[in-house]
Amino acid sequence: MPRPVSRSLCASLAGPGLWLGSLACTPVIPPAPPESARAAASAAVRPGDVLEIRVFDEERFGGDYHVGDDGAIDFPMVRSLDVTGRTKDEVARLLEQRLADGFLNNPQVSVQVKQRGNREVSVLGQVTRAGSLDYRDGLTVVQAVSLAGGLGAFAAPARVKVTRRTGVGDETVTFEVSLPAIVNGKAEDLVLRPGDIVFVPESRI
Repeated sequence: MPRPVSRSLCASLAGPGLWLGSLACTPVIPPAPPESARAAASAAVRPGDVLEIRVFDEERFGGDYHVGDDGAIDFPMVRSLDVTGRTKDEVARLLEQRLADGFLNNPQVSVQVKQRGNREVSVLGQVTRAGSLDYRDGLTVVQAVSLAGGLGAFAAPARVKVTRRTGVGDETVTFEVSLPAIVNGKAEDLVLRPGDIVFVPESRI
C-alpha cells in the first residue's frame, strides 16, 4: 500500500500553482532519532562500503572487500555474506563463526571499515533548496523533495527522475516517478538508496 502523506508534506510538495488533491493525511517523516541511535547507524556497514578484512595466520583471506548493492560481501569459502546493518566487530564475529564451521580451527578475524560509500541523496532541479541530504533508512522520493523545501514554481512533478548506480562500474539505472500519483494513492513511493540522485525537471509549459 502507498505510504500516507502528511498535510504539511502535501502543501510543501504542491508549491505555487500545483494542486495535488485533498487528502486525509498522517505524518510519515519521523523525528530525528536519539544521538545513541544515530551513532549506531553511522557505525553500521552499508552498501558501497569497503571493508579491510584480515584472518590471523591466514594471509590468503586478507584483503579489501566491497559491500555490494545487495548488502553482501563475497568472501572465500563463506561466499556471499550479508553484512549490512552490522558493526565491523559483528561482521568479524560472524566471519569467525562461518570459517569455524568446517574450514578453520579457532579463526581470529579483524575487520576495519576502510572506505565509506556515499551516504547522501542529491535532490536537484525544480525544488526550493537543491543540494544534498543526509541519507537515512526508509527515505523516500516524496520525503526527499519535501526536505528540499518542496517543488519550485515551474516543476513537472509527474516526471521526476531517480538515477541510481547499479554497482557494475559506472553503470546507472533511471526510474521515472510521478509525485501526484504517489500523493493520490495511485502509485507506490520509491524508497531511496545512498547515492541516489532525484531530479525534478522543469515543466514544458
